[in-house]
Amino acid sequence: MSLPALLDGIRLSREFFVSLGPLGVFAVAFLEFFLLPVPPDLVLIPLTVISPALGPIYAALATAGSVSAGLVGYTVGRTGGRRVLESRFSSERVAGAEAYVREHGFAVLFVGAFAPIPEGYELLSIAAGVFGLRPRTYLLASIVGRGGRYVLEAGLAIVAGGAARSLTEIELYAIIGVVSVIIVGAYLLRDRWLPEELDAL
Repeated sequence: MSLPALLDGIRLSREFFVSLGPLGVFAVAFLEFFLLPVPPDLVLIPLTVISPALGPIYAALATAGSVSAGLVGYTVGRTGGRRVLESRFSSERVAGAEAYVREHGFAVLFVGAFAPIPEGYELLSIAAGVFGLRPRTYLLASIVGRGGRYVLEAGLAIVAGGAARSLTEIELYAIIGVVSVIIVGAYLLRDRWLPEELDAL
């Protein structure tokens, strides 16, 4: 399939999910985990621009859909083991995910859920199940990460109005990327800011 055809397909799919309203936000957020080429961000923002008062609800539905799909991936990883990861991702990405999940746990899941990394949340969700991250830790990181991202986008749509609807996927992800870098930087520098008692939590 050519790139223009793919982009047209994404545009038509986005318009279809937007036409479904709240159900469309949940559905696209859930299906994106399984490689649907329509980011829920591009459905959440237009709907919030149309109905700003419903922005928090749309953000909550996107979070619920995405985290629900993530839990499916986590469960598949927990039951299927490493071979599930290696059947879908390269050995280099699997090794990297293992190191990050084992060393950073909550923090790496949060960043993977928040940041616009291609297949990042999918990879880390399955890896979290494979490498034994506690379900409570996984769920909390997913909700905070995914929820933070979608709340940010809903807030952007409410503040910017129609201008937010004209944002391209690259522009939107650039904004999220900058916020992600700030968050990661704050995490890496936490030892300078937090007392040892708090940092150990």
